[in-house]
Amino acid sequence: MTISAVFGSKSALAALRAHRWASTTDTFSFADITPVHRAFPGVVEGAYDVAELALVTFLQALDNGRPVTLLPVTLLGRFQHHCLVTAKETAGLRADSLAGKRIGVRAWTQTTGVWVRGFLRDDHGVDVGDVEWVVYEGGHVDGFADPPYATRSTSGNTLPVDFLAGAVDAAILGNELPDDPRARTLLPDPARAAAGWYGRTGAIPVNHVVVASDDFARANAHLVAEVCEVLGASVPHPPAVSSSPDLHPRGFDALQPSLDLAGRYAYEQGIISRPITAAEVRARTEDLTGIDLGHIADPADRVDPADRAAPADRAEPAAPAG
Repeated sequence: MTISAVFGSKSALAALRAHRWASTTDTFSFADITPVHRAFPGVVEGAYDVAELALVTFLQALDNGRPVTLLPVTLLGRFQHHCLVTAKETAGLRADSLAGKRIGVRAWTQTTGVWVRGFLRDDHGVDVGDVEWVVYEGGHVDGFADPPYATRSTSGNTLPVDFLAGAVDAAILGNELPDDPRARTLLPDPARAAAGWYGRTGAIPVNHVVVASDDFARANAHLVAEVCEVLGASVPHPPAVSSSPDLHPRGFDALQPSLDLAGRYAYEQGIISRPITAAEVRARTEDLTGIDLGHIADPADRVDPADRAAPADRAEPAAPAG
């Protein structure tokens, strides 16, 4: 069987190409689309068997009945507090003084923007409706309209160019963060702010995850399990004895805080119609595949899919004695 796939993560691509699959007749066909987010509109319509996808785009797809299933592997996770930037000359601009300001973001539904707006609301009391948001692109799921307080830029420039030209007071920039002496992080100590936020939420700001088309997930549970294990091992994880948070949680157990918080943030920001929970996402994936994906093992420790208990067959824990 030829498995169609699209990934931007170099480590994911390398792992999928190098792995010796349990079935020697299975091969991957990779679409070459750069940057990978340009493939997302097709991904949410089930155009690929397995793919990389932004987390918030997945939540939108689920909310709108698109045929994609989350496979609980994080390909890109990072704390986002350093992604809110402003000009050094705006020394008086603080997180709690953003009302009425113009903040640029690539797209309203961009996952980085959702995480940043979420902590601005929770930790600094910033109501998203009190800010003038300037967006440069639409989202990846057809039918979504930006909220009235987000207006499309007519400058003809990219956000980094407009930011450095002073067209916006601040910007949310992920991979496009400028290495420019005119820019500064709006938060004075983003690392400390991120550590405090993590201590309160227990969540990793997950950006990109793995998905499968519903048809592929339903018909190929053995491959779903194997793909999860291979991709879960393709990204770095801290040693078991480390106190550092794992920025690439894998398995629904580890992803639960991130999924719950992303679902709440996306709902509060008008991106989805209801607060989607980790339990809902997990139930859908495990009902479709018939396998328990609470924990993702390393390929070296791989369990034969036939030995995996379906969610409905998982035994209840024994009651404590006495």
